[in-house]
Amino acid sequence: MKKHFAILCFICLLNYVHTYAQDKNSNFGAIVLQPTVAYVKATDGNRRILRIVFKDGKSFNGLTGTVNFNGQIEKINIPADNAGLESFEISLPGAPIKINTQAKVEVNANGQTYTATCIVSPARPDWKVYVLPHSHVDIGYTNVQAKVLKLHMENIDESIELAKKTVGYPKEAQFKWTTEAIWVVENYLQQADAAKKQRFWDAVKKGWISLDGAYGNTNTSLTDSRQLMKMFAEGQKLAKQQGIEIHTMFQGDVPGASWGLAAQSEQTGIKYFLSGPNASDRIGKLAQWQDKPFYWLSPSGKQKLLFWQCQPYSIGYALKGTKIPNFFTIEDPKPFYTGKPTENFLNPYLFEYLGGLEEKAFPYNMTILTWAMSDNAPIDPELPDAVKAWNDRYVSPKMIVTSTKQFFDDFETSYKNVIPSYRGDYTEYWTDGVSSGAKETALSRTTSDRIKQAEALWAIKGKPAFPVDKFNDVWKNLLLYNEHTWGAFNSVSAPEDPKVISQWNMKKGYVLHAKGLTDTLTSQVLSSAAVKINAVDVYNTLSWPRTDVVYVSAALSKAGDMVKDASGKTVPSQRLSTGELVFVAADVPAFGKKTYEVAAGKGSGKGLSKFVSGSLTNGIYTVDVDNKSGDITKITKTANGRSLTVVDTIGFNKYTYMPGDSLAKIQSSGAASISIKENGPVVSSLLVKSAAPGTNGLTREIRLINGIDRVEIINTIDKKAIRRKESVHFSFPFKVPGAQVRYSIPWGSITAESDQLPNANHNWYTMQRWVDVSNANFGVTWSSPDAPLFEIGKITTGGLLGSLRLSPLWTSYTPQSSQIYSWVMNNLWHTNFKADQDGVATFHYYLQAHDSGYDSFKANQIGLNNHQPLIAGAASTDADKLFFKVDGFNIYVESIKPADDGNGVIVQLVNAGADNSRVNMSPQGVSALKLWESNLTEDKKTQLNSNFVLPGKGIMTLRVEQ
Repeated sequence: MKKHFAILCFICLLNYVHTYAQDKNSNFGAIVLQPTVAYVKATDGNRRILRIVFKDGKSFNGLTGTVNFNGQIEKINIPADNAGLESFEISLPGAPIKINTQAKVEVNANGQTYTATCIVSPARPDWKVYVLPHSHVDIGYTNVQAKVLKLHMENIDESIELAKKTVGYPKEAQFKWTTEAIWVVENYLQQADAAKKQRFWDAVKKGWISLDGAYGNTNTSLTDSRQLMKMFAEGQKLAKQQGIEIHTMFQGDVPGASWGLAAQSEQTGIKYFLSGPNASDRIGKLAQWQDKPFYWLSPSGKQKLLFWQCQPYSIGYALKGTKIPNFFTIEDPKPFYTGKPTENFLNPYLFEYLGGLEEKAFPYNMTILTWAMSDNAPIDPELPDAVKAWNDRYVSPKMIVTSTKQFFDDFETSYKNVIPSYRGDYTEYWTDGVSSGAKETALSRTTSDRIKQAEALWAIKGKPAFPVDKFNDVWKNLLLYNEHTWGAFNSVSAPEDPKVISQWNMKKGYVLHAKGLTDTLTSQVLSSAAVKINAVDVYNTLSWPRTDVVYVSAALSKAGDMVKDASGKTVPSQRLSTGELVFVAADVPAFGKKTYEVAAGKGSGKGLSKFVSGSLTNGIYTVDVDNKSGDITKITKTANGRSLTVVDTIGFNKYTYMPGDSLAKIQSSGAASISIKENGPVVSSLLVKSAAPGTNGLTREIRLINGIDRVEIINTIDKKAIRRKESVHFSFPFKVPGAQVRYSIPWGSITAESDQLPNANHNWYTMQRWVDVSNANFGVTWSSPDAPLFEIGKITTGGLLGSLRLSPLWTSYTPQSSQIYSWVMNNLWHTNFKADQDGVATFHYYLQAHDSGYDSFKANQIGLNNHQPLIAGAASTDADKLFFKVDGFNIYVESIKPADDGNGVIVQLVNAGADNSRVNMSPQGVSALKLWESNLTEDKKTQLNSNFVLPGKGIMTLRVEQ
């Protein structure tokens, strides 16, 4: 995707022009020798290959000479060539060497003798190079999404025909095709008739078409745990229907991946992960992981994923680009035949590549390269002939047209006992681009939370006819939004291009569709035929009882502003300036509800949420705001007889605008206008309005809720469309000396720096639900449902324009710090992401201080509470009570939903602690439970007792039936 395709082709073209623009009559002026790792078969055994390279011209006439190697001298003959030879391969005499040995070649030409020497090192005689044919799936980028889909579906048909034609080839050269993304396969099957479907599945079962499990090439650090599971759902569903298995994923282009992928291997069945990353664009130190396979252990250490990051996926078109069209410029590209399949193939690239592995003492005799003719390009129809010709000539390296499955099966069979195991997050580099569409990214994140709550409500209410297809539609659209292609290749250089606009509208449409359908499904599950008049049900979709604020829409609270609980006791309530009615619901049961009456009359009750001496307070927190800037200057928490000052500085929640990429030019907002927005007794808030660079205006609301242990900040930017490079941050300098920074990832958490794999991204991070800044005595858990990107200690994004492959600005170490920067907007990319953004975008932040050290379970509780608020719906007489309870120390429910087949409930548990914990599943309102360990496809794998152990940092999916 994000690569300089045009530049790569241009470089290739320059080389081509430089070579062929020479005088056709210009004979070479010197020779140099290049050792290779290759062997050819000879009458006296296998021989090493040496390349003679002609310098300062070419060789046109027939030449004679000698080679002196390994104690033997042989004559060589180099044929005449009218076009001129740039290089020529000769075989070296003698048996394979075991020590470094010098080779000498003499060539006679034009009455002169040209001499060259080189040192030949020992080389493996049994190299196997697996070549994976594919077309990189960018859902957009090169063309509008519909055109891209059409091309990839046509590639399937072309591949089946080519596989059929090459059945008689040696097995290593028989064609196979990797579809790369299940998104392609799903659409292909939806549009195929019965005969075409049968033809497709026959090809899959013959090994002609290879299916890898992922729906698309996804920014996995951006996706939450439910999406990470759903990323493999369609593939595993198709596999199950056909009686086949999919255990592989291939991810192209994206640099890095979430550690959560290792944690879910047992849940999804994905055991092997091939990463074919980008070659240059903003990949940081990623290249250090190339060809260093390892078992990627999950945080619990109980699961593992065999991971191999191969050479960049763009090798094919980098080598062959001068021989094929630039497919970016062709509206409906087709497979292209050059007529010379061995030209611009892997020779001599492969010799240099394998030689480099030999120098690094690479411990394996096999490796893998991907072969694509660019993003969203047709197949290379000449690959089988090129591989066949290669293997006809060379004994080693042997080339094998492969699938991801075949390669990993062969590799693990040979080396499973010597593959190293590592733990840590491979923190992604490309998540910065998602804040080029900050408003839509925020909507995607909140929609993902809302659809999980809708699934939970369906389980809680026991509502029949769970609409599986509609829920899956939401998840697929959220995945399509998180897929790595944000826009067109010329999105920055030509933002007014109709295709650029069309591609972004489609991308944005994924999340808008998901949001609209989620709203419909939520309304549907909350509806009931047995409605209580003038009352609301308050639902808790989490696995612990909660006391928290409830926002009731104006439509649901027409009866009045007074709220009473089930005993008739008046509850403090308040009509907000937004028209919503708000109150605090106490002790709403886990996966249950409480009912409240909304009555005529004014909101009543006393609360501690108010303004005192210029400070905002709710009896727990006191927040001071600077009168000039509107920034927060102090936050103090008083609880349990202890006072904690967690903020004591100028510039907390400060707006920071960086024009271009210059840290020296950073600007902030102007003078503030501060007013009271909400005036208790339930909600008290200050509204800070400011002029701010890059905007039409900035508002920051600081909000406290009566009796609730939380400070809320709501920052709203009315953004101006600016195509000059820019970044927007909000700063959060906490006062926690000696702090460590931890943050949430799917199903777990990591400590920044110490829990990251080497060469992962250290410039910025992507949180799922929370960031915790703690020392041994106290700390703060900080959360944002809307803004996923943050930096630690300082803004590290200055200077990060363009592709920046080897920039020294890519850091390799993150000092711990209690200062956090929320990176909410940027347009630093040169391609794919939006050139500008405008309109209103809102970012919510929540912080909760704790008077002890870090507690992983409590941090996850806080994050879930902030991401899944209590839900108010029209009251019904339905029981709305889940038929079981979940108990266990450090155990929480990550997700819960009705089983797709309508029998029972699927629940996913997480142990947030490091130690094993016992889980107890007890019936609630039913006589007994039936319990199975389950997986992504909701199978009944292993029957369980109601009391079982979940390993530390482990996850488990259960199927629970009455």
